[in-house]
Amino acid sequence: MVTAAQGVTTTHVGLAQPLVRIDRLHVHFPITSGILLQRRVGAVKAVDDISFEIWKGETLGLVGESGCGKSTTGRAILQLTRPTQGKVYFGDQELTALSGEQMRRMRKHLQVIFQDPYSSLNPRMTVGSIIGEPQ
Repeated sequence: MVTAAQGVTTTHVGLAQPLVRIDRLHVHFPITSGILLQRRVGAVKAVDDISFEIWKGETLGLVGESGCGKSTTGRAILQLTRPTQGKVYFGDQELTALSGEQMRRMRKHLQVIFQDPYSSLNPRMTVGSIIGEPQ
């Protein structure tokens, strides 16, 4: 049993494992100093320790303010941006352990949908209604 936000409870009877599992995902981008001899002086923590599961038949929507890491999370799941730390699983396959060629073949089975909020939001509906509509 998994309990989601706002008290929504879903059960996964008969399912052995989630379709997608994100385990302690981190994506940090280095900050460097110097022109010829660059040295790392810090990091931008675009995604910092997130975990979630998506089971067959479920939909996940990442919602947040600009710059909070939504797109970076999607890119890290697809391994377009390699995570600094953490694991991404599709079924029983660990995507973070695949080579570039293996990952290119795997991407045929994965899709992230990036939306323009101005064209996708209906001003006559609440955000909760819009997010819950695909169910």
